[in-house]
Amino acid sequence: MRVLLALAALMLAWPCAAQDKPIRIWGNPAMLGIAERWAEAYRRLHPDARFEFAMKGSDSAIHGLTGGVADLAFMGRANDAVDDNGFSRPMEYDATRIEIANGSVSVPGKSDAIAVLVDAANPLRQLSLQQLAAIIDCAGATKPIRTWGQLGLTGEWAAKPIRVDAYDFASRTGAWLQDRIARGSRRMCWDRITEYGDARRLDGTIDYAADRAGAAARGDRYALAIANPGQAVDGLRVVPLKDGADPAILPSTDTIVARRYPLARRAYAFFARKPGTTLDRRVADFLRFVLSDEGQGLLAQDRGYLPLTSAIAADQRRIVDGDR
Repeated sequence: MRVLLALAALMLAWPCAAQDKPIRIWGNPAMLGIAERWAEAYRRLHPDARFEFAMKGSDSAIHGLTGGVADLAFMGRANDAVDDNGFSRPMEYDATRIEIANGSVSVPGKSDAIAVLVDAANPLRQLSLQQLAAIIDCAGATKPIRTWGQLGLTGEWAAKPIRVDAYDFASRTGAWLQDRIARGSRRMCWDRITEYGDARRLDGTIDYAADRAGAAARGDRYALAIANPGQAVDGLRVVPLKDGADPAILPSTDTIVARRYPLARRAYAFFARKPGTTLDRRVADFLRFVLSDEGQGLLAQDRGYLPLTSAIAADQRRIVDGDR
């Protein structure tokens, strides 16, 4: 009889224990604000829900999943080979990835779009991704572009060499750019490129790579800056970019959300779901909320990350449900 009573008590306590278990989120510190907004709004619907955040960086987020100490990894960039191997080797299956937001137009650290900027007096009207590859990539797959004249500029510009101020290509942003523009080539034209990474000022604040590249280009009439759209001040302007047969596009909220601007970025959530199993109901319900109209609407308060379209959000919910 005592054994039966003990089992009954355990069964009654089990749902409470499951409810008390927090949803543990690791990831990019720039995503903490929106993650907390999602959690707060979700708790209004599910008062028993609890959350724990360890936002120490995108690079460490996957390790939280493999170590069993995180339920979700929020990352402001796409996964790469380091992330994939770090998860799949110990787990023996791949992490599941969904998109949870579009990146910002120009807020540093919030998956900001990458832009090409030139001096305001520069007559260049547009640039293709293929031309940009020929400017920065010296792997030999294309004929290198070294002067402004090779881009069709005449007069004083024709013979002037293109000097590039860009993100550090050893950084995650730089590596993404190499993969997107140079198709994975790592043989950049170092003789014409000056790289900039984030730097910490004496007061502890961060001097972002985009700001440093923009500042350098402002002092050089013939420079081409690879930075973010926010650098289009004090004599710099953004050049519309063209990808293949598509028209040249400027970065904006509309062109990023519509997936028209070719160098926009996104934010993701990763989770561990072994093939043939379902995702923990608590985690799945929360992700469905993140991808709901209400959840995506909260991105407006972030003043950085941008919402997904309804169609893309619905597609991501199908991944959560295991339908894709």
